[in-house]
This record gives sequence, structure tokens and C-alpha cells, in this order.
Amino acid sequence: MPDPHALSFLSIPTDILIGLDNRAYRFALQPYHHLVRMAHILSISAFFGAIVLLDLRLVGLKPALPLKGLSELVMPFIYWTFAVGVVTGALLFFYDPVHVASHAYFSLKLILVAFGIANALAFNRRGFAVALTAPGAVPRHARVVGTLSLLIWAGVMICATLNVEAAPKVLLR
Repeated sequence: MPDPHALSFLSIPTDILIGLDNRAYRFALQPYHHLVRMAHILSISAFFGAIVLLDLRLVGLKPALPLKGLSELVMPFIYWTFAVGVVTGALLFFYDPVHVASHAYFSLKLILVAFGIANALAFNRRGFAVALTAPGAVPRHARVVGTLSLLIWAGVMICATLNVEAAPKVLLR
């Protein structure tokens, strides 16, 4: 039974996690597990760095830097690093789903990733083209979306970092 904590209500049911556990897959991936983990850490770090660059420009930092040029440079990198992060994250999850999902902040991290994707999709559909062509300052809605994106993806990185350690006894009990 997982250690109870304040975020227990977000946890994936243990029966589902046990059902996802596949020993043959785990033994097949075991010699390469460290490589997959390194690829995951590098890809999410690169993704986060690129997101921070783009979002800081959206919130108004370095207004002389053309948003369109920056986005043309950074967006393909964001897509590729996110894809690698998702694939390697899934490989790591299925390597040991019971252990991975037992971390206190795992479900919260997944929820924040979903919010980050939803935020980006909504902005790309409705406001990104306007922000790219806006003369002068970035429109207010783009600054709000950029700030929200920074907060969401920082939250994802914080949750990922906290998942490495045991649950803090003071905060979660």
C-alpha cells in the first residue's frame, strides 16, 4: 500500500498499476534503462529551456527580439524535445509503473502537463498568430498565456524534481 499523503486522492489506483506491470518488458529494457533516463532528463530540460525562452519573450522580455523569428527557431525544437520527453517518459513509466506512480507528485505532474498542453493548444489556435503579427508590444492575452505557461511548466519541473526524493514528511502528512 502506498504511503498516504495529502495528494493521495490524485493517485492512480494500485490495481491498475499492477495490471500495467510487465516483467518481460522490464527485463528487456533493463540494460538500456540508464540511457532512456538520460535521454528523458536531457529532452525535458531542453524542452523547458526552450519554453522559458519563448514564454519570457511573450511576457515582454527583450521586445527588440522579433517574436516571429524566435518562434520559427524555437518551435520545432520544442516539438521534438517534447516528443522525445513523452516517449522516454512512457518507457520509464512502463518500466516500473507501481514504483513510478507511487511518487507523491507523479499524478500532479501529469495533470500539469495536460494543462500545459491545453494552454499551448488554445493559444496556438486563437492568439499566437495575433501575437506574431502585433506591432510593438505583445498583446495582453499573449503576456497572460506566457506567464501561465511559465508557471505550469515550472510546476511540472518542480513535481519531477520532488518525485526523485521521498515525500516530505512535514508538507504531505
